[in-house]
Amino acid sequence: MKKFLSISVVLTLAMLATQATSQRCHMDNSEALVFDDLVVSSDSGAEKAQVVFGGRRHGGPHRIQQYDEPFGVKKVTYPRELENHALVRFNVRKHYVEFPMPTGFTSVTAGHDPAELMLEHLDVWSRSQDSDIVLAHFTDKQFELFEQDMRNKGVEESENDWQIVERDLQKIADEDAETIYLTALDQHLQDKKGPSKKRVDFDTWFNNYHEHAQIKDFYLQLADDYPELITYIPSIGKTVEGRDIFAIRLTEKEKDGSVREKPQIWWQGLQHAREWAGGSTVQYLSHHFATNYGKSDNITNILHDTEFIIVPVMNVDGYDYSWNKNRLWRKNRANNGLGSWGVDLNRNWDDHFAEGGSSGFPWSETYHGPSAASEPEVKAMQDFFGQQKRIVGAVDFHCYGQLVLRPEGWTTEPAPHEKEHKFVGDKIVSIIKGVHGKKYTSQPSVALYKTTGAASDWFYGVQATEANNGQSVYSYTIELRPSETNPGGRSGFILPPEDIIPLGEEITEAMKFFVDYVVKNPLK
Repeated sequence: MKKFLSISVVLTLAMLATQATSQRCHMDNSEALVFDDLVVSSDSGAEKAQVVFGGRRHGGPHRIQQYDEPFGVKKVTYPRELENHALVRFNVRKHYVEFPMPTGFTSVTAGHDPAELMLEHLDVWSRSQDSDIVLAHFTDKQFELFEQDMRNKGVEESENDWQIVERDLQKIADEDAETIYLTALDQHLQDKKGPSKKRVDFDTWFNNYHEHAQIKDFYLQLADDYPELITYIPSIGKTVEGRDIFAIRLTEKEKDGSVREKPQIWWQGLQHAREWAGGSTVQYLSHHFATNYGKSDNITNILHDTEFIIVPVMNVDGYDYSWNKNRLWRKNRANNGLGSWGVDLNRNWDDHFAEGGSSGFPWSETYHGPSAASEPEVKAMQDFFGQQKRIVGAVDFHCYGQLVLRPEGWTTEPAPHEKEHKFVGDKIVSIIKGVHGKKYTSQPSVALYKTTGAASDWFYGVQATEANNGQSVYSYTIELRPSETNPGGRSGFILPPEDIIPLGEEITEAMKFFVDYVVKNPLK
């Protein structure tokens, strides 16, 4: 990622500011300029964008107006939902704090363990089974209580006791938004080809992250360019807010446009809204396999023999919210009542639902919802999966941690196909390391922490197997870059745009092996 704007960007912004100054005397009050934070507004009807100069204001939000943006680049400006929120690493057994219960809610499912009760209230980013050290996101009020408790106990901040990793997560979100904006603006100014006649410029797509509407355009463009391979499915179901969840089928079609029966691979992304790198990786895979058909013998053979079922954005509402309101939003946007919002979709699948490893506390980041598959997003996915009948492999892409997780998450007992799953998971890890040297870990999901109602367990479980004509599925959750040892700042859930392509490259090589192997060696 460039640390500074290119000369072309700087000169262009200076030009716009100069033009705005010369026009100031001709504007009425509704068009008044604000020079300390931004430039300019007009009503010419051109595509709008927002540019903010000088960073965020202290004591309040940006004063933002719009101006006519000749490049059509949108500036994301978050509300202050994460202001003074902190990311803290601490020993939860030594330093648990009692947080007040929300008004009107009297019980939680964590029992009477005070440490576990505390974690019900926090957004836990990482927690090892063999350690009491937790990395968690505190709201401003939660951190104020925690810090006061540490002062009262006389416990000083230290690396081995408790430590602030990031003091203001709003600042991190704002910096991320600025990076994405400047990357997009710089790309527009460097583009010598002129405006594209297509929805999407594939040559520059993976230089940055994109909102849901743009991702939809990306897949529509792929379908337009490769009709012999791609079928675009406008909706497999609705979200809790009524948005369509789209999907694609990717495979070599017959000359008449039909598709013969073949083994199927299922890929999905963005089940957790803030995990943007999971979405970009699914896009990278889709593009690589489509564009290399007829060029690579390996890819051509795979698409001849295999059909891909791809759901690029499962949690549409949550993903939109992560772009416009809260960069670290995880759940969907269900209204739970009492001021609580969101269900963790990856605890809502109908496999060992609510048997531990999830929460019945609606404010928890792992709130499992009122019942199995209660959320329309999960119900749509389960139904669509069950319609396929020939799936042999499934991958749910998440971040972060650099892990290849296999069944099961709900029990420590080895899965019936543990040997087969381990072989494939270990091979994926080896291939990834050979591309850019990134070290992933292959392990059962439960070795990280217990989960129930998770997608990857459902794909492998009894319900999905029965719907899949009795065929068991190689099922994995892949936690992408970065590693758990580098969680702060521009890492963790906020992966820099310059990592999109190398991440896509290493996962693509691993998926070539995965697809070829599981199609030729289905589970018995």
